[in-house]
This record gives sequence, structure tokens and C-alpha cells, in this order.
Amino acid sequence: MLYIDQFVYTNKMRFFHPGEKLFFSLITMIICLLINNPFMHLTVIGVMIGLLVGKARIPGYVLGKILLVPLVFLLLGVITVALSWNNDGIGMLASVRIGDYFLGTTKEGLMSAGRIFLRALSSVTCLIFLAFTVPMIDMIYVLKLLKVPSLIIEMMLLIYRFIFVFVETAFHIYTAQSSRWGYSGFKRSVYSFGMLFANLWGKVYFKTRFLMESLLSRGYEGEIRVLYATPKFSGKNIFFFVTIDLALIVIALALPVY
Repeated sequence: MLYIDQFVYTNKMRFFHPGEKLFFSLITMIICLLINNPFMHLTVIGVMIGLLVGKARIPGYVLGKILLVPLVFLLLGVITVALSWNNDGIGMLASVRIGDYFLGTTKEGLMSAGRIFLRALSSVTCLIFLAFTVPMIDMIYVLKLLKVPSLIIEMMLLIYRFIFVFVETAFHIYTAQSSRWGYSGFKRSVYSFGMLFANLWGKVYFKTRFLMESLLSRGYEGEIRVLYATPKFSGKNIFFFVTIDLALIVIALALPVY
């Protein structure tokens, strides 16, 4: 999160109205979820990556690192869809016999796994676009305009802050362990990681407790008041985002449903 946050405040789309970017990403994600077509999902992935790299000027290697995390989880998830059990192995493209059953994959299973993977990945790229271009302070502004309950906004803000506390604490412990050759071998690495995990929760608990006490000492009464500049809508940007979504809808209507 700390790594992403560096680019959230420095990208070239930083001063676009957050409402424009929020509704664009949400509408595009809805299109991805409603349209069951692999070509449509690939188009959305290309559009989102193109906007982040070409318009927001996010470095490609940074975006690649961020996309690697959901890619791994999605691949692990669709494996269960692609694989199936069979007692005779008939109709499988490849299979392994385990006792009296065959574990393998079929053409239908691979196609289904591929569609789910592309649909999920295209939706994830919409969320990554939102995460890279809308800072939390701007997101709070939009949520308040939409009359979202203050309790939900406060929970979002505190969780967002606690993520930073968690990551920062883990980084400091890891740095201290690495400087003492804590990860010089496999056995030592496992032991060091266990120690990091065991100590992390206690340290984070005390830091979050101190954070809460600091809020109370400054008059916190259940609502964090934030100062932010009032952004202005841009007709040019709205036209740009609406044109992209309309083009995606036209493409979706022209493509066959799988």
C-alpha cells in the first residue's frame, strides 16, 4: 500500500474529479460482470492498463508488480474449475489416475476457467485503476457527497490507516532481522518469519492503541474531520470516460454471447 500510495498522489490523473474516475471504474466493472465474452474482458483489461500507463503515467513495471498478486490468486482459484473427477477418464484432454478415479481437465472445463479468469481480471483492473488514481482523501469527499453514513467512512479511514501501521511495522521488523542475517538460509528464514509473525500482532496492537489515544486527546468524538480542496467536474473528462464506456457497450452488443 505504501508503494502504491506514492503514485496515487503523483500520477497525471491525480486532479481529475474523483467522482468521474469512481463512476467510470464502477460502470466499466458492471459491464465486465454483465457481459460474458472473453474478447470484451480483454478489451477492458487493455483499456484500463492503457489509461494507467499512457494517461496516468504509471510505470509499467510498477503496474506489473501490482497485477502479479491478483494474477496468482486468480490462477489458483480457476484451477479448481478447470480440474474435474471422472471414473473412466473419457472426454478428458489430460488426466492422472488416482485410485479408481481420474483427475484431469476437459475442453469445457478449460473454457469455463478461462472465462472466469478473464472476467475476474478485467474487474480487478477496474479496481486497480481506481486505487491508482483516487487518493483516500478524495474518496472520502465523494462518499460524503453520496451521503454514505459517517460510520462507514470512519471505518474505511481507520482501516486504511491501520494497514499503513501494519505494513510499516512488519517492514521494520524484517529490516532488523535481515541486518542480523535472519534470512540467510531456509531453516533460519522459517524461524525468522515465525518470530516476525508472532511479534507483529503485539506491536501493531500497541501502535493502534496509541493512535486511538492520540485521536481522543485531540477531541475525537466519532468523526474524523478532514480538510480537502473542492474539485471541479470537467466536461472534457466526462466526455472522455463516457465515450469509452459507450464504445465498450457497442462492442459488447456486437460480440456473441458465450
